[in-house]
This record gives sequence, structure tokens and C-alpha cells, in this order.
Amino acid sequence: MISTSAIVVLIVSIVLGALYKPLDSNGLFATQKPREWDITSKNILLVTAHPDDETMFFAPTILSLQRKADVNLYHLCLSNGNAEGLGETRRRELDHSLDILGIPLTKRWLINHPDLQDNQTASWNADVIARSLEPYVLDLNVDTILTFDQDGVSSHPNHKSIPEGVKLLIQNVRGKSTAHPRLYTLVSVSLPLKYISFVSGALTKLDISRYLFTLQLEFLVIRVLGIWYPDLLNPAIPRNPEAHAMPTFVLGYQGYLKALEAMKAHESQLVWFRYLYVAFSRYMWVNTYSQVHVQL
Repeated sequence: MISTSAIVVLIVSIVLGALYKPLDSNGLFATQKPREWDITSKNILLVTAHPDDETMFFAPTILSLQRKADVNLYHLCLSNGNAEGLGETRRRELDHSLDILGIPLTKRWLINHPDLQDNQTASWNADVIARSLEPYVLDLNVDTILTFDQDGVSSHPNHKSIPEGVKLLIQNVRGKSTAHPRLYTLVSVSLPLKYISFVSGALTKLDISRYLFTLQLEFLVIRVLGIWYPDLLNPAIPRNPEAHAMPTFVLGYQGYLKALEAMKAHESQLVWFRYLYVAFSRYMWVNTYSQVHVQL
């Protein structure tokens, strides 16, 4: 009979092993409709509300996309986080954090529009957000926009305002842009799942591995059927195997340490509860996105 201690050691070994290397699924945000060619991302714009959002919520995305040679990742922060009068300090901290995360000066901007100021109780106007983003989206030929979802991960009203502004932007640039921007929002998870730290990474990798196993099984069936139906093996429009998977980015332990280093750059924000956040938050390890289909 297997002892309890042996089971515990096995579980810990599996979890630690799962955290050794980073992993992503559908890391190019592929989509594909029936009988149409797949669409993947080339020029991605990450839109955040305040300095430190890029690290606290999007570090897995930034560090994962930086490894992809065929993707241009840009970052745009809408305010300098001046709610406590520390706007210039937080601007400098953001620059330091982005240096650590690897986004060069030529691919990052901070707008700080007077109507987009850091406020814990006020929502931002969607039209102001759309007008602020439009020149960047057009000039950079952005095809994919990443930001918060309607719950904003932390329920901050500034976070929750951004997707509405981006949806309006996508409607406004129709006909002006050849890239036809798509919107993907960071999935806000329930409270129990939000603070399970590295366990979230291991569980997510398990889900990705299960999906990949299913794909391999499907391809095996197609190859067998291809003996009698050869057209299955050479379709007119090849299927992108990742096109129906949720875009997901999981850090390994080295990526997590890099995210911690970037968070330390936000020295003015390192109050006691943020130490707890970086120690236990899922978003320091895992980012999962859902596509928002905008009515045109």
C-alpha cells in the first residue's frame, strides 16, 4: 500500500515539475471560421489603466509574447496613477518595470488624458478611451487589442471601462484600418481561484496538456480515415489546430521571478497587501483570454 507521505511527495513533484518551464496555448490568438483561412496576430496592443497593471495582471502575457519573434507587442497605459499625487513617481516606476519586462521605449506610451485619471470610484468615458487609442491603432496597424474584461479582475471601475472604449474604437476604425482589430479580454476568475498562486499554473498546464492530447487523438483518427478518404489529409484550407483553444499563457518559475523583479520597480505601491497579492495571485502565473466579438 502506498503511504500518505509518498502520495504527498508525488503530488509536490508533479506540481514543481509543471512549473519548471513556461507554456502557452494559442499564443498567437488564432481564429478560424469554417472554410476560411486562419487569422493570427502580428501587431498586438496591450492597454492598461495604471502603472503596475502591466505587472500585477499581464506579466505572463508580456513575457510570453516577448519570446515570439514574429509578433510586435506594444503597451499603452491610459493614466499615470495620480490618485495619491504620485503621478510622476509612478510614471518613472512604470518605465523601470517595462525595462525589466523587455518592452522597448519605442513600443510603449502613457497617455494620461485629463478625463482618464486614476479614480477608485469613477468610470471612464468610452468615447474618450476610443479617441485616445485610435491614432495608435491606426499608425501601428494593430490587429489585436488586449485589455481587462468587464469585471476588470479587481473590479476597479477604471479597468472595467476600458473594454467598452475598445469596442467603440473598433467600430470607429472600421474602414480606416486594413488590420480589422480584434479584442481579447483577460478572464476574471472567481475569488477562490484567484489566490491559489503557483497551483494555478500547474492546473492550467494540465488543461493545456489534456487539450493537446485530444488534438493528437483527433489527428490519429483523421490519418486512419485518410486511408479510405484521402481528401481528409489534404484539405483545400488547412485547419489551425489552436484556433479553437482559449489563448493562455503560463509562466515557469524563472518568468515568475522576472515578474517579481518588475513589481519591485513599483516601489511606491509596495504596501503590505500587495506583497500578499504577488505571493498568491493567479495573475502572476497565468493569463487566459476570451475574444469579444464586436457588433459592426
